[in-house]
Amino acid sequence: MFNHLHVILSDNGPTIARINDTITWLIRNNSDVDRITAIEKKENSDNVFSSPPAPLSGSNNWRGTIVSSILVSTSHTYSIKYRKTGVAGEFIHDPIIQVNP
Repeated sequence: MFNHLHVILSDNGPTIARINDTITWLIRNNSDVDRITAIEKKENSDNVFSSPPAPLSGSNNWRGTIVSSILVSTSHTYSIKYRKTGVAGEFIHDPIIQVNP
């Protein structure tokens, strides 16, 4: 769980995943995060997702799937872009996904 971000990962993060696993991001209730605006690969890093993660219909939750062609036993960084309630501007958090066999 990212205390400064108040986003909850399905495994509490850092995320440990396998090829084709689905990852879910949730915004903690009563947090200062208003919404996630994007989840994307970082420049100069491998694309860990099979398609860009996207919001789930009717919620602030997001979901993405690990790409099948990624090297296993490697760590990958990506960016979560988000907005805080009552604060102007966009914020970025760069968590890690460890892809295991």
